Amino acid sequence: MTRYDIAFSSDDTHRFLPWLIALMVAMAALLLCFGASINGWVVDRHGAYSSNFTVEIPAQDEDSAPKIDKIRDSLQKIKGVARVSQVSDEHMQELLKPWFDGDMMKDLPVPAVFEVAMEPKAPAPNYPELQKTLSDIIAGTQVDARERWVASFTQFSSALQSIVGGMAAVIALAMAVTIAFSSRASLHLHSQSVGLLHSIGAEDGYIASQFQREAFLLTLRGALIGCISAGALYVAAGHYVASLNVASLPSLAMTPLHLALLLVLPLLCGVVAWMTAYVTVRRQLQKVL
Repeated sequence: MTRYDIAFSSDDTHRFLPWLIALMVAMAALLLCFGASINGWVVDRHGAYSSNFTVEIPAQDEDSAPKIDKIRDSLQKIKGVARVSQVSDEHMQELLKPWFDGDMMKDLPVPAVFEVAMEPKAPAPNYPELQKTLSDIIAGTQVDARERWVASFTQFSSALQSIVGGMAAVIALAMAVTIAFSSRASLHLHSQSVGLLHSIGAEDGYIASQFQREAFLLTLRGALIGCISAGALYVAAGHYVASLNVASLPSLAMTPLHLALLLVLPLLCGVVAWMTAYVTVRRQLQKVL
């Protein structure tokens, strides 16, 4: 058990600081967990979309089957193509269901859609030239390379992650300022004990270390509470998102990265408190005494 020469247990900071730290750390931990999930989701989506493209052929009659096969053959001959798959009519109807009722779906002409997957390191096709080649086979055929969409999506995600990181940094700064002010207030409250220690020969470094250890332990306690609370809220949010069963939403599943983040964050907060309290108290002692 840590031995103190100053009665910190009588200090209001001893009771309220851990809960204030817990609130700030919980907010920062949640932001960082969501940021990590968004980053992983962006990486997965970028890899899936940037290496694939879609070819949409207007609805045709049964006599156009040879032309559709010719388009499939043309796609398979592209250098670096790993897979060419046609989206089934049943799947197309499932995708269109939210916008059309059952009676309309029966008579609705469904276009033919090919999903083309490129090999990971294969060069991108010449999309304008490919568009012209396929349009010559069947007029109105469209090639969706998704390049602009992927670029815009990546820019938006990067901006969102920057905002999340900035907010977490602001919370960390607020925590450091809170610890600095609480250390100054605690030093003022225990000025008599500090003066007595000085009178018997205690140096500034020794006195500052007393406040340093107290700030570290209080912050570590609050940070642990905050991270446990943030982890529980994040798991609950992950279960809720999973229950929605929407493929376009990012997964909020708890991963080893999230666990490592929740474990390391209390230690980082403790180190910040350790350094902040020591520097603050040393400076105040040099000014006052």
